Amino acid sequence: MEIGGWADEGFGGVADVFRENFEVFGELGTAVSVRVGGRPVVELWGGVADERSGRLWDQETVVPVFSCAKGLVSICAHLLAQQGRLDLDAPVAAYWPEFAAEGKERITTRMVLGHRAGVPVLDRTVSFGEITEWTPVVRAIEEQRPLWEPGEAYEYHGHVFGFLVGEVVRRITGLTPGRFFREAIGEPLGLRAWIGLPAGERGQLARLVEAEGRPAGDPRSLLMRIVTMNGALVFPG
Repeated sequence: MEIGGWADEGFGGVADVFRENFEVFGELGTAVSVRVGGRPVVELWGGVADERSGRLWDQETVVPVFSCAKGLVSICAHLLAQQGRLDLDAPVAAYWPEFAAEGKERITTRMVLGHRAGVPVLDRTVSFGEITEWTPVVRAIEEQRPLWEPGEAYEYHGHVFGFLVGEVVRRITGLTPGRFFREAIGEPLGLRAWIGLPAGERGQLARLVEAEGRPAGDPRSLLMRIVTMNGALVFPG
């Protein structure tokens, strides 16, 4: 297995474990980047990025990050708060009036950011096409009744998080969260990170493969409903 990249002196153990991930655990392809005190100390990559074509993983391979996108959306919200354009303790409905329906008039953006808003999953099942269209999910959130008194309990808000915080961003800026992130943060800092991958980057995209043996879980459980967006997404898959 050819491993690309480097590790500073004192961080060779990271490279050893990285290689072991392929030799012992059957990793297909991956990369790791480590910084200490802001200084890069490890940059490693290896394996296959696209099993269908055999394309190898390299330094420019783009990787789907799943729930790490919540961090990108959250930074957008905090930037708007820093600019005085978003009050995290104001009701979401102050920016998105339709959201107040079905007992959600007291929910604040801070509650959503803390996964305490009471809307971790939709009652309605939207199609994959509707998910990519954005607005149908926003309409479903508007129709949703909280599962508990907002602010009184916690549950991971899964896929709803990005749409809910993202719609607040859109209502304030007029831009989708992906566009606002690129214009306000991604492009000024030269980041190769996107919410919505540009067509020009697709040739560098890592194609993920489901690991063998992952249990499916009970599709009726709250956790599985959160993970699959109430059945819209396949899991495992």
